[in-house]
Amino acid sequence: MIDPEYFVKKRAELGFDRADKLAEIQVWLDEKYPGMTRAKILHQGVLRIVVTNAPVAGHLRMRQVEIIQMFALADIRIAISIGDLN
Repeated sequence: MIDPEYFVKKRAELGFDRADKLAEIQVWLDEKYPGMTRAKILHQGVLRIVVTNAPVAGHLRMRQVEIIQMFALADIRIAISIGDLN
């Protein structure tokens, strides 16, 4: 029988958990900043968040440490940019 830990390890290696983490972050962003933010991508150690205006971007920049701790993103850097959410 195949060890269940093998699948956990393989899933992490292939990055399948990134989509789950990205969806979790987007739900939190929608609660705090409805219609103003989009968690675009989590790739190669960078979480990219797009916002619609500068005040929201500034607020998120000030909360980066909190976001990293809240979602257990120990080795992740957050990049916030202003732009179109689509």
